[in-house]
Formats: sequence, structure tokens, C-alpha cells
Amino acid sequence: MAGYRKKNADGPNSEDKALDLFAEMMIEKIEGIQKDWKKPWFTEGTLQWPRNLHGREYNGMNAFMLLLHCEKEGYKIPRFCTFDCVQKLNKPGKDGEELPRVSVLRGEKSFPVMLTTFTCIHKETKEKIKYDDYKKLSDDEKEQYNVYPKMQVFRVFNVAQTNLQEARPELWQKLERENSRPAIEEGEHFSFAPVDTMIRDNLWICPITPKYQNDAYYSITKNEIIVPEKEQFKSGESFYGTLFHEMTHSTGAENVLDRFKPTTFGSPEYAREELVAELGSALVAQRYGMTKHIKEDSCAYLKGWLDELKESPQFIKTTLLDVKRASSIVTQKVDKIAQELEQNVTEEQENKHSTKERIFYASVAYLQSTDDTTQLDELKDKGDYKGLLALAKEYYDGNGMDEQHTFASPLQNRGDDLLIEDKDFAVVYNGSVGGTYDIMLKYTEQEVRDHIRRYGTDRASDDVKEVAKDMAAEEFDVLKHQKLPMFEMPNGKHLFVWYNRETDTLNAGPFTGTDIPDRHRFAYNHCLSMEANLQSVNEKLEGMEEYQAEVQEESYISGLHR
Repeated sequence: MAGYRKKNADGPNSEDKALDLFAEMMIEKIEGIQKDWKKPWFTEGTLQWPRNLHGREYNGMNAFMLLLHCEKEGYKIPRFCTFDCVQKLNKPGKDGEELPRVSVLRGEKSFPVMLTTFTCIHKETKEKIKYDDYKKLSDDEKEQYNVYPKMQVFRVFNVAQTNLQEARPELWQKLERENSRPAIEEGEHFSFAPVDTMIRDNLWICPITPKYQNDAYYSITKNEIIVPEKEQFKSGESFYGTLFHEMTHSTGAENVLDRFKPTTFGSPEYAREELVAELGSALVAQRYGMTKHIKEDSCAYLKGWLDELKESPQFIKTTLLDVKRASSIVTQKVDKIAQELEQNVTEEQENKHSTKERIFYASVAYLQSTDDTTQLDELKDKGDYKGLLALAKEYYDGNGMDEQHTFASPLQNRGDDLLIEDKDFAVVYNGSVGGTYDIMLKYTEQEVRDHIRRYGTDRASDDVKEVAKDMAAEEFDVLKHQKLPMFEMPNGKHLFVWYNRETDTLNAGPFTGTDIPDRHRFAYNHCLSMEANLQSVNEKLEGMEEYQAEVQEESYISGLHR
């Protein structure tokens, strides 16, 4: 295999073995690209981001190698599980029901993934605490602990290496649906809205400037990315792939990941930086369903990469760790923008369908990794979502709506997955934050409105506050059609009042017939009726000096004439 030199004379440990395998696979991949540099890093339109069976994402290093592994073995679903995870699928359900056993197929070989664990020990007492608890400590408290990182190797199997399809057909079908590759927009220059928005609104860690010219590069001295305009590329994928390459470079700047200094550009060290940028951009492109070909300028580094890989497995380890850090910065930013855009679209769609009564979701139980979720986990892993819903309902204590945790959508965080719902309840799972279950009770919009009338919005979520604004706007609309509210001040001036939904205020001032009064603004109190709010505004206006001064003056003049 490609002349790779294994150096551990005493016998390799599990980490060395994993690195040896990773190096061999990378050598094979790069040699294939070297023969035909127009080949993509990953086969076009194949796989989504690798996850474990619970839905938790693998990091950049493991993700890259698992993608190569899937490609080589022909796995269509990038979901992996340990042998112990497979065995846990065979635990009896809540009612003791025995399901067909899930097992690893005979003769199948596992694949290594590398995870860093941390041991936290108090310097004086020698007490050990969990790393999650350590992260919650103050800086002063953290100083009292020694933290020891340890790289551990776990062996995983792809779900295709098990009999899951036969033993748990419902779960298998769910995995197939979740991992189907959505087709990207057809056409030479399709648009990827999150990145287009990032460029337009200058949301990246440095400016991105498309120019009509031929070069794409990241300038360290100016901390700026320059790329040709999209229309100059043969396809939209080529444009975004090139941009991801330069964005990965930009993460290496000082005060970001600090991988390089200005003087190192063009030096031998930069060959490794080019590999980081290539692998990082390939991962990012793969995450968003695009195909990434090697950048033509990077082809000159192919031999150097091969030499380093054949010489030392540590080269691939340190490189992939940098790829992990860089690609995480890119994807987190893109995902955040994508989420915001999706929320905007959702709001627009909800407004269009406002005639249909909306359903709201109130959290009644939130179970985290610190809670005992074993039974829920078992039911979820088996694909028994009806049983999971039945169990989840038992966590509801019968209390009424908590307006602080009531939302227009059950999905509130990135990674949320609506597992199942009926007419009354919904169960949301998030595998990216240690594994959480949010059990939610469903309410109609009318029920939410009734709750607002009784309890106001002092503790309400933003979604509930939006309903309260709708209620105020509707009530004022009825009122103004009868007669626009108007106050006569003590000095004889007349002020009209208008409810402004955007600012959630009652605005007062002279009304000309064309302009909405806006001289004075008073926050609307949703704990009070419209009538009570108007009365409060009237009292505040009467107390203003500008509406009292003329009264005092007139009283003084009339007194002189008596």
C-alpha cells in the first residue's frame, strides 16, 4: 500500500493503528487524485455528514475518515454504532416485549474513531469531577484543577454491517429518510443563500470581496478574501468550493486559530496549510451537498503531501485536528445564517396561513443527560416511537401552560428532531447537546389568547408576545373603525392615539388626516385591557407640562381682567 513506513518497533497501540489506517487511506485518496486531479475529494452526490445511531455528529477528523470509509465500502447511510450500542437495542421494551435481535453480521470488521476525553482532578483533594462540571466552574475555580486530555480509540460499525434493516425496519426507514441526499438546485450558477447572505452583509470573520478578475486568495496583510465573481466559474459549486478553500485559510489568522504568520506564506510549511484548506473545504462542501474538486493551484503540493504521509502518521493527525477546528468555524457560521433565514421564511409562511388556527407547543418536561433517560433512549433506538410518546406523557404533571416556554414551533434549537406527535403531545429530541428530550403539550392559538387575557405577558416567550401584539392590533382596529381615540388636553389641544404593532406602543399626537400620530410613545401593557391602556396614556399626557402651561397662563390673564 503506497510505501507507507510503520515505525513503532515495540508494536503499535490502538491510536497508532488508527493513524496508520488513516494515513494509508489518505495516501490512497491523494494518489487517486494525483492520477486524475479533476476527481472530486468525495464522490458526487453521495453522503450526508456522518453521525452515530443517536444522531450525534462526528467531528472533522472522524467525519472525513468515515466519509472515505463509506465511499470505499459503498455504505449509503453514514450512521455508525459501537458493538455495545448494538447490544442495547436488544433490551426489552417497557412492556417487556421481546423484539427481533439486532446483531453485527458475521465477518464484518469495525472502523476506528478517535475521541478526546478529559480527566479533571483537584490539585489538593485529588477529587475527580466530570469534564462537563469542570466547564461550568469559574476561572478561579478551574485553577484548582489539573486537566489531563486523553485520546481514546473506539471501534464502530456502519448500520449496513448489522441486520438492523430486517430487525428494526421502522428505524431503518427513518434513517434512510434522514440521510437521503437532497438534490442541489439545477443550473450552472445555483445560489446558496446562507453564503450569499454572508458575503452581502459582511458576516464572515473577514471581508469577502468578489471581483471581476482571475485570482482567488486570502490576504493575510489585509485580512481579506478576494474571489472572482460567480459568473466567471463553470458552476456555482466551483465558486462555493473555491470560496470555502479561502475561508478555511482565513481561520488560520492571528486571534482566530493562529496557524500561521505572514512570513510563512510560500514556505514549505504552507504546503501543509494548503492541505488543511483543501480537506476543510471538501468537508464543508460535502456538508452542504456540494462536490469539491481539488483547487488547481494545490496540485503542486500533492507529492509533498504524499511524502509527509508516508513518513509520519502524526502528520495526518495534526492536519486533521486543524481541519476539524477550521471547518467547525465555517459550518457554525453558515448554519447560524441558514437557521436565521429559515426562521424568516417560516414566519412569512405562518403569516400567509394566519386564517388557519395555529398550534403552539408548551414544554412540560425537559430531560437532559443528567436525567435518567434510559427508557426513552431504548424506545427511540428501537424505533418504537408510539411507545416513546406514551412514556413521555407520563412526565406531564398536569399543570397549565407555562407561557415562558410556549412556542409557535416545536423545533427551537439547531439539531432538534420532532420524533413523534399526536393531537395533544409532541416529543423533540436533540442529539447534539448530550442527548435531550423536550416533552411538549399542544395548545390552540385561541387557548394561548385566553391565557394572555388571564395572565398577561410578563413571563411570556417571544412567540406568545407576538400573539399578544396581534390581539392588541385587532382590538384597536375595531376601535378605530368606530371612532379614532382622541383626548382633549386641559389646554384645549386635541391628541389622537394609535396602536403601533411594530413598536408595541400607543402613539399620541396631532392627526392631520394623512400622518399617523407619533409625537409621544407609551409602551403597551398586555396585562391591562385596551381601555385601561388608553386611560393610562390620557393620565400621562395630562401630566405633561407642555399641555398645562397654557392653562396656567390663561388663568393668570383672566385674573388680571377681574
